[in-house]
Amino acid sequence: MSAIVTTSRLPIIESSIFARMSRIAAQFNAVNLSQGYPDFPPDERLIEALFNAVQSNYNQYSLSEGIEALRVAISKMFTVLYSMPVDPVVELTVTVGATQAIFATVSSLVHTGDEVIFFQPAFECYMPAIMLAGGIPTALQLHGPTFLPDWDEVEQAITERTRMIIINSPHNPTGACWLQADARRLGELADKYGFIVLSDEVYHNILFEQQEHVTVFSEPRLRERAVVVGSLSKIMHVTGWRIGYAIASAALTAEIRKVHQFQTYAAPTPLQYAIAEILNDSNSYLALSKLFARKRDLFLDGLQDSRFKWLPTRGGYFQLLDYSAISNEADSDFANRLITDFNIAAIPLSSFSIPYQETRLLRFCFAKKDETLLTATAILRTV
Repeated sequence: MSAIVTTSRLPIIESSIFARMSRIAAQFNAVNLSQGYPDFPPDERLIEALFNAVQSNYNQYSLSEGIEALRVAISKMFTVLYSMPVDPVVELTVTVGATQAIFATVSSLVHTGDEVIFFQPAFECYMPAIMLAGGIPTALQLHGPTFLPDWDEVEQAITERTRMIIINSPHNPTGACWLQADARRLGELADKYGFIVLSDEVYHNILFEQQEHVTVFSEPRLRERAVVVGSLSKIMHVTGWRIGYAIASAALTAEIRKVHQFQTYAAPTPLQYAIAEILNDSNSYLALSKLFARKRDLFLDGLQDSRFKWLPTRGGYFQLLDYSAISNEADSDFANRLITDFNIAAIPLSSFSIPYQETRLLRFCFAKKDETLLTATAILRTV
């Protein structure tokens, strides 16, 4: 019998850095500030709503695009936040997390040989989504301290094969937040060259210093040619529930739904009902910035007597720390040593793009209980 020859569809992609670091953290019983999830419980009303949904026998398949109640609640959220109408019937699709929304969008709108521009450091799913769709990834590097796009460089990278540009604000891992000028410049380029925009806005409810989130839809030229992806699991502090959404024009939504129905068909029904009930209370998302600003400040206050350096993150719930005053090790080596020698886990910035391995930066998640953050900073002060 001949041996099976396996040819990888993703030859340059490794296993998830988040899973790897969490496994090592568990092995050493380390304080885990690597993976982006809260260690505090969600709103008790959400758990009660889930119990009621299961008890009410909302346990079968929902419509592929999601239950009406949840789509209406998401539409209402966009009205409250941005005074922006979203048609829940033809412009909104509930997905199994934001990552699946990204995959469904790229798979449905990118064709073999199309070029897709994205910015690094980048969340790990963008490149594999492009490659599996047969697209050609074009990575542009963001540079500190602002980590905002150089629009002249972006225009130079656009070719006749450019089909899509993927953007992310608030940005994971740097916390950079787009300005209205960035959306306006992107709109000008999209109008000029005719590409589609995929906007990852998972952390759109978490901005600091009285900033307002600049959704890509705020630029009129992008309303018909952009897809906005978000995560209700992040909003509700239940990342394991994997409930996300994609919002786009009716024409783009129709294509996204074609692929979505054959990837997962539908998100879990009782989870949709539970989230819909709580999302109708606008405080469930309006209070997030205040909550995480306090946690960010608690984390950074605890590092005042440490040897780490930083610029406070502007959005999301990740903080970059500069360890150049402590060690000249590559970031992956230093991150591993933090776990083995100090029992605390973080993510090296090079995991989001190899060129950043010399920047001496690590990403820490501060979406944690206060006691977790106090324990973590006590450890980091000894490094």
